[in-house]
Amino acid sequence: MNRFLKLTFAALVLAGCASKAKIEYPSEQTNKTDNQVASSRLQYAKSPWQFDDKDIEVPAYFATQSLKYCTFERNNEDPRCPLKKPSIRVYFDENLVVDKDQQTSALNQINNQQLTNMFENLVAGINRFRIITQDQASLQKELEMQLSQDPAAAALKRAQQKAILPDYLLKIDTLKAADRFYAEYNGVARYRVELTASVLDPYTGEKMPSPNIGVIRVESNQVREPDELVFTEVSGRYYSGFNYSDQKNVLSVVSDMISRGFRVLLTRLLTELPASGQVLAVNGNQISIDRGQNAGILPKETMIVFRYQAGFVQPIGVAEVTPAKNSSLGRIVKWKDSKVAKQVLQQAKDTIYQPADNEKLYVVSVGAPEDYLTNRL
Repeated sequence: MNRFLKLTFAALVLAGCASKAKIEYPSEQTNKTDNQVASSRLQYAKSPWQFDDKDIEVPAYFATQSLKYCTFERNNEDPRCPLKKPSIRVYFDENLVVDKDQQTSALNQINNQQLTNMFENLVAGINRFRIITQDQASLQKELEMQLSQDPAAAALKRAQQKAILPDYLLKIDTLKAADRFYAEYNGVARYRVELTASVLDPYTGEKMPSPNIGVIRVESNQVREPDELVFTEVSGRYYSGFNYSDQKNVLSVVSDMISRGFRVLLTRLLTELPASGQVLAVNGNQISIDRGQNAGILPKETMIVFRYQAGFVQPIGVAEVTPAKNSSLGRIVKWKDSKVAKQVLQQAKDTIYQPADNEKLYVVSVGAPEDYLTNRL
């Protein structure tokens, strides 16, 4: 009888090994703290249709004073303009690798120049900042091409252009980590990327308190389904599943993690540096705005409409805005339940209402539009 039980138990073990066993994950991959989740969360604006009355409030970091000084001359903007695009030079400094399983060669393939190029390309398209590129190789190649084709014209063109000096330095330190967890039947490959950003004044040496980007942490299970990172070993060597010994596999996962980290960083920048503009007129629920893509307003931007009078800010509604090149049109989706909002709505009923100089209306964005994150990033 004992011998029969032993043979039965052995058969069950072998059958369990041959079939797909339940995956055992390390506890830190399934029990995230709120802080860990928040550190890699994409921040985007709610649709204006999702706003409640209490949500219709002016967000932090808005600026309306001195808008009259804005000219949007690309190389000669008045410094008093609150919408003056800050010129930013990006530096990737520390690029550390923590690797317990000898995958360092794959992680080291993503160097600082590659990180710089990836981030510059992502941020430049927003048009809310001016990015001074660090891609000196491409600039030098183009200069040599121009000089070989028409030396005189190239020299004249360069003499007419002014070099852009950065208003801020954006310094980003990167940590890439690799590890593997193995349970009784299978293992899970784990990777982590951390981005730590700080903003520096290049002329005073001061570390600026704003924009406050903070730390971004992205883990591999946020860019891959957990089952995709499961592998099996035989005698301590890779056998099947996710091939952690293939550098291309590792590089693909880590590249996607860095891309997500950059997207998180960008959404934080868009929240800390909102777009704004002046409302020229209101007609029913429609508004016209004197700023557009030239001021960094994005398609389907959620913006709070508010009145600014005698130093007081009075929100009147939330709108979805569509930019043209130098202006925008918006639709107030929900009006604030307030006396001021009712006054504006009444004045704009069946006619075009243009606010007086002493009670100007403005708009300010509340974060990155979800549509932009989905379709453009």
